Amino acid sequence: MQNKMDELEFLKTDWNKESDEFKEYSEKEIYTMIKRKSVSVTRVLCVIGIIEIFLWAIYGYIDGQFPVLRIALFTVFFVLILCFYFKIKIEKNSISLMKSILNIKRVILGYAGISFLLIIIDNIYNFNHYTKDFMAGLNDGYNQNNPHTTNPQLMNPQLVTYVIFAILLLVFIYFLYLIYKSTYGRILFHLRKNYKELSEIEEKAI
Repeated sequence: MQNKMDELEFLKTDWNKESDEFKEYSEKEIYTMIKRKSVSVTRVLCVIGIIEIFLWAIYGYIDGQFPVLRIALFTVFFVLILCFYFKIKIEKNSISLMKSILNIKRVILGYAGISFLLIIIDNIYNFNHYTKDFMAGLNDGYNQNNPHTTNPQLMNPQLVTYVIFAILLLVFIYFLYLIYKSTYGRILFHLRKNYKELSEIEEKAI
């Protein structure tokens, strides 16, 4: 990947050479490289998405509730990304490729936004229930019981328990945000860079 990046920078350095023949050649070379990079980034996006849903499934199994809504959301997300992946592979010009990159960007932002919104709404709506689950889990851990031995409904949280759980929940959400930023955010960065390179090709072609 680094060699491809270096080759791309080399072509960009020689972009303004006066030879029309070289200019046409460099445009094709740059487009090919950007297309290859976009396909690679989209492939990585699919892999990250699969890993994410696998982790959420494990979390649902541990929690005892399968995340149906999240699975459905991911299925739509994955199908769209897969469609754009194959579409990028067959694109023939930079304009079409730019549109595909923009569509992938919208899908990523939409998925990340909806995903975080669901997490926030779910935790607000079930805050009391999750606090009791938290207390039951602590009780099982302290007494070395098997998981889910203590009935959460028998727990009676105090104000300090709510505050502690709320702080831990905010830390978890922030940690999740950092993960999203380092994965999907990084992918968006590369897609944005590819889009900029393509726009430069179009500007030169005018």
